[in-house]
Amino acid sequence: MPVGDFLRVLVLTAPVGEGHVAAARSLADDIRRRDPQAEVVVCDVLEEFNRPLCWLLRDAYRWQLGAAPWLFGTLFSGLQRSRVLRYFSRTLLSLSGSRAMRRVVRDERPDVIVSTFPATTTILGCLKLRGQVRAPVYATITDFAGVEMWTDRGVDLHLVMHKSLVSTVERLAGPGSARVVSPLVAATFLSPKAAPDARRALGLPLDDRLVVVSGGGWGIGDLEGAVDAALELPDVRVVCLAGREEAARERLALAFVAEPRVTVLGFTDQMSDLLAAADALVHSTGGVTCLEALASGCPIVAYGAPPGHAPLLAREMAALGLVVHARSPEELQIALAPETAHAVAALADNADAADLVLAARARVGARKRSRAARPLALAAATATLVVAVFSSDLTYPLVAEAFALPESGSIANPHGSVALVVRGDRASLLAFAPLARRHHLHGSVATADPLAPGEIAQLRASGLDPIPEIAKGGFRASFGMGRNLKAQAHAYRLEHSFYYFAPSDGFTITDYLLVRHLGGIPLQGSDSLTTVNGAGLHPGAIVTATLNPGTAAAASLLRSWERLARTGPPISSVRLLTT
Repeated sequence: MPVGDFLRVLVLTAPVGEGHVAAARSLADDIRRRDPQAEVVVCDVLEEFNRPLCWLLRDAYRWQLGAAPWLFGTLFSGLQRSRVLRYFSRTLLSLSGSRAMRRVVRDERPDVIVSTFPATTTILGCLKLRGQVRAPVYATITDFAGVEMWTDRGVDLHLVMHKSLVSTVERLAGPGSARVVSPLVAATFLSPKAAPDARRALGLPLDDRLVVVSGGGWGIGDLEGAVDAALELPDVRVVCLAGREEAARERLALAFVAEPRVTVLGFTDQMSDLLAAADALVHSTGGVTCLEALASGCPIVAYGAPPGHAPLLAREMAALGLVVHARSPEELQIALAPETAHAVAALADNADAADLVLAARARVGARKRSRAARPLALAAATATLVVAVFSSDLTYPLVAEAFALPESGSIANPHGSVALVVRGDRASLLAFAPLARRHHLHGSVATADPLAPGEIAQLRASGLDPIPEIAKGGFRASFGMGRNLKAQAHAYRLEHSFYYFAPSDGFTITDYLLVRHLGGIPLQGSDSLTTVNGAGLHPGAIVTATLNPGTAAAASLLRSWERLARTGPPISSVRLLTT
């Protein structure tokens, strides 16, 4: 503590959901109770950041969870697994937010800084390592998984909620960089009312089982499915919380307007009473609401999580015995039924976060760097990201979706037919040709092997139209791929714009761009001939089959082909579907 002065604590947070703000508020209140003379300032960093960064951290994230959860799931998985991607995002955050962060710190002149928001933690860590923030920097980690995004080596101490997280944080940020603390929740959750008293305060019946369904501050996840599953059980009343998302609250209220056992609420300040009164909490996203339930002694069932960190969080918390993870409505009903419901583990009493903050000490010192280090690091990170994007097969579906590249799993056509593409080596396809001709089959064949003009004519006479194929070969193979594909297109006498068969994995943005100038449009079959249900195929679908060497494989392919012909739409070749 500064000599002859009061300790000044700056708590930085962001209203991205409710959890970060709730943790900041609880910590600030606890510090004031521990030391009434301490000055505590809670700051919303989104009000300080520039508009693009604010949009990225809040609005884009919110849009992904609602409209494109698969995109957020992919980004989260990449950041969690790749140190390179984390370094690149760390650099971008530092460049975008450091100036605003320095201004906040300069204006507030804190003795201790605490971050409850991961992006803020990253920016503060960068500033601390550069010597531009001198005060001790602490960070809270209120999640139980994905802590790679909450941890920074420039932070003096990370306050985690479970002992299992200490080793992960210290591996990333260094020895002594993590301490386990008691749950960062308001005092009302630590001393909950008795269940009957809480129900009376809420005006709820005393005898029914009470299930609280929550989707966090933004009301995300399968809330309707959770309510429906709970209502299948006898004598159950449900309180469904939609957070601050008014559209979600209205949708849920309309869905259950005729069900007297369901109460739909928006954001509520009666959460401590609800958790004290409830027999179970069904939660889709985890976070601080689960901390509040654990502190209140309310059993938790994780269900209906959107893609991203929430499913991982559910699995990790279940492994620690803190929640029951229900993966289907049936499992949810089993978890909620009184005869099968069981208590989950509580969080142990640990060090108090407020006490640690009040006694904060610096651990990290500034690192000496040349002036060129930061630009060079950014350039290296950018180059690495560009190479990763263009050479990874994981990025092609994302870029194809974002830029509306030609659909690779179907072909728009007016005939109502589907296209069958049989892949194989040259010898197997030529051996299959007489069998196809005898049974009057029509389809396409794809092979990366060169075909002579006479062999091409033999295949076409048998009803099999050859199309070019590129084989999976990795980044280095991409450089000879364009030349090979051009030779195939010339041999098959294809027009300037033609379809070619691309592998389902190992196909990259580099592959696409190298062939696009030739007029090539990739096809990647989404249905397999051996497993497809013909009645469920849509016109233009691409059905694929692989022809292995041997007569048994040819006979099996023929049976599958005839089965599809009986049950599905007409079968044609790619060429006939596009003419």
